[in-house]
Amino acid sequence: MGMTPQDRVEEHKAAVLLGLPTTELRRFSRLSGIGHVEENGHGQEMVFTYEELRRLCLLAAQSSK
Repeated sequence: MGMTPQDRVEEHKAAVLLGLPTTELRRFSRLSGIGHVEENGHGQEMVFTYEELRRLCLLAAQSSK
């Protein structure tokens, strides 16, 4: 996707930044289609841009109302 390391946020870090369990982050990602899977040395992981995290944050806030 052409992202530099500074532009990408791995799944665990994204969950911490949003204050969500990883399972909840994956659920929001799957339901919204936000984020993408990348291969790393240990298998696959979800990766997000900071803009995608902003959108997920808005979705999570709306669902808590």
